Amino acid sequence: MTDLKTDEEKAEELKQWWRDNGTSVLAGVALAIAGTFGWQQWQAHQKAQTETASQLLAQIKSGSGDKAKTTEKLISEYSSTPYAAFAALEKAKDAEEKGDNKASIEALKIAADSKQVNVARIAKLRLIRSLIANGKLDEANTLLSEKLPSAYTSLHEELKGDLYFAKKEIDKARQSYDRAILSAGKDSVEYLKMKRNNLGEGA
Repeated sequence: MTDLKTDEEKAEELKQWWRDNGTSVLAGVALAIAGTFGWQQWQAHQKAQTETASQLLAQIKSGSGDKAKTTEKLISEYSSTPYAAFAALEKAKDAEEKGDNKASIEALKIAADSKQVNVARIAKLRLIRSLIANGKLDEANTLLSEKLPSAYTSLHEELKGDLYFAKKEIDKARQSYDRAILSAGKDSVEYLKMKRNNLGEGA
């Protein structure tokens, strides 16, 4: 009887535990299932977004349809995808060709905020060049103060030279161009030397 009673007691304890905790256990299981389903749905949504964004960018590149409208759609509705930054760069190029420097700068700022690091860096360097060309020197100077990987040293120093030249700080411009020449690839050296030589030898 003792063994039987013990089993009965254990069974009763288990029933009591389930009465006390069963709802929480079932809720936890339901949440886990919902979480897994939600994650799968989110992944499917992200995949669909990326595929659609890719198709829109292909339309922009091919010139089919309303390019401006498609570009705006990609930038505004698919900003979480890497393709939005490429669309912003395309918009900046088109705006610059039309002489709309304000729109070009705004588009470059969007691309420069991309989570795609390499795209963002390229956009930022183009943005700096555009800011200098449009007399927005303080804004350009702020962006130039940010560090870049060594692969960008030559271009970074060239832009610093351009900025100093625009500010009429010629000695500093020469020094920046000299540093740009030292780290430049062979395709850029002659062009940089021309910019440097146009400033003369200084004092």
